[in-house]
Amino acid sequence: MKLPSPGRYVFGSFILLLTAGICAGVVSITGRQDIISAALLVSAVILFLTAILLLVFHRPDSLDQRFVSLLQVQGTINTCTVAADLGLSGLSCFLPQSRSESQGVMHLIPVSRYSGEPVAGSVFVSGEGFSGLLLPPVCTPLLNELKKTNQLTIPETQGELSTLLHEVAVDVLEVTSEIQISWSDTSVHIHMEGYRLCEGCLFVTRESPACCTLSPCVICSLFATCIAHGLDRPVQVDRCVPVKKGDSVEMIFTLFP
Repeated sequence: MKLPSPGRYVFGSFILLLTAGICAGVVSITGRQDIISAALLVSAVILFLTAILLLVFHRPDSLDQRFVSLLQVQGTINTCTVAADLGLSGLSCFLPQSRSESQGVMHLIPVSRYSGEPVAGSVFVSGEGFSGLLLPPVCTPLLNELKKTNQLTIPETQGELSTLLHEVAVDVLEVTSEIQISWSDTSVHIHMEGYRLCEGCLFVTRESPACCTLSPCVICSLFATCIAHGLDRPVQVDRCVPVKKGDSVEMIFTLFP
């Protein structure tokens, strides 16, 4: 996966420092004590100071994470409200293409419980002993953009998926400072420390703790979608809970056969 490149100011500072070093090196190697050497030396000092100023006063473009964390909150709550009114109360599941008639991973909100069987239909679906609502994951635009701009390719092994999720969350999206992922034959446990969008998670859980398992946010959906696609197994969201007095989030997914 292609990782983001440094900012243009950082790159410019590096070029200035390199040029300053070349100028100073020329003066040192030639050993001439004339007006040209003096001009090169002064230029090296100016370039060096300019580079330092660019690095010191450079401020990366950013948004207030408190506002960003609240962008999807009401949409999540609305989806949960509509689902509850329709009688849908099961845990969300993310189905790979092999379990549905869709062209990619889909988000299933079952009436009660899903057990891994194939799903027929679109939007309102039914199977052997279950029914529910089938929707594209809310992370679909983000995932498509990552594939387009960062050449994201979803691997097929657990170890490579762990590496991918770390790169996406920490290096590319920069939504968390640390992520820990542990696997078993039937589950995935993900713990994020320093999660920058935790304020939105806390807001949703105050409304209803069931919202995070009924209609997961973009990041949780992104993780579940990548896992379902890579392993070609349905993924159920069992738990997605923010720590009330902190900025960490815990996710537990069940992997169906």
